[in-house]
Amino acid sequence: METMPGAAHRARPAQGPRPPFRGVTRRAFADAAARAGIALDDAQHDAVSRILSPARAHLYLHGPAGRGKTWLMDTAYGAARTRRKRRLHFHDFFPALHAAIFRHRHDLEAALDELLESEDGRPVELLCFDEFHVHDVADGVLVRRLLDALFARGTAMVVTSNYAPEQLLPHPLFHGTFEPAIADIRRRFDVIRVDGGRDHRERSTRTAHGFARGVWIAGSREPAAVTETTVRCGERDVTVRGVDADILHATFADLCERPLGAADYARLAELRPSWRVTEVPPLDELTGSAAQRLANLVDIAADRGVRIEFHAAGRFERLADAPVPPLDLPRTLSRLRSLRQEERP
Repeated sequence: METMPGAAHRARPAQGPRPPFRGVTRRAFADAAARAGIALDDAQHDAVSRILSPARAHLYLHGPAGRGKTWLMDTAYGAARTRRKRRLHFHDFFPALHAAIFRHRHDLEAALDELLESEDGRPVELLCFDEFHVHDVADGVLVRRLLDALFARGTAMVVTSNYAPEQLLPHPLFHGTFEPAIADIRRRFDVIRVDGGRDHRERSTRTAHGFARGVWIAGSREPAAVTETTVRCGERDVTVRGVDADILHATFADLCERPLGAADYARLAELRPSWRVTEVPPLDELTGSAAQRLANLVDIAADRGVRIEFHAAGRFERLADAPVPPLDLPRTLSRLRSLRQEERP
């Protein structure tokens, strides 16, 4: 079942599955909106009603970038009355899952036992995935196994995605292989479209926080430091320009023209909460791999609340004109719109 924008803002009847977010009330959303200085739109009000009284045991929030899906999930997650919960960014989780399966000799259950332990040491009963997606056929096979395993465990799942279930694994040659998983999602998840027609990440008068405190400086000729520093990220060394008390200094080439992945950016985010990235080239000239790494970097930085000061040759919108734009381009542009924009002659 799927809601559409414009439905009445009334709660659904109490019958039905137990909500994934136990103990959460409409007041939690009202209080969070007041603290953030925002007003929910009609689609968000509709989603709140469905979250509080779902038609299925799991929730799938989807819609265009910047519509408030993550905010809705995070607000409910924070108010949920259980310690047996985990909230994960899918970019972080999936590489970790691959590595854990390898460590456990291809035993998925053992890998999930390792990765999905709650803060009290017991298996999670509520699992939230932000930015759920499937682009690769091999990942599609593993996602099917993952969903089956989590269904069997009785784990309540809530996901946000820029894609409706039918848009997952869109490649026409491989989409059919994922259709059984799509059918399972439709059958087991309450699928809620969140699209009030406005990108809420566009800057407003309210105080920015986290990633949105950053700045994109177009036309900057700020030089990079000549020296190099090596920092340890898990099992690999990453070269940057320097690390001082509060800020990690790096060039675009350091971060996006070397073979780094989401897990590397996540470890760098743990190292320092603020970054200064210089020598960002014209984005319409990027290679496909560099464009995708920039998108991954923005995803991780936004999820981890890293403030970034980008010193760039041009405007970020030119990323759309790259020869091979990154996957999930609308989400990347939406997140970059949240930054303060400066232009230098």
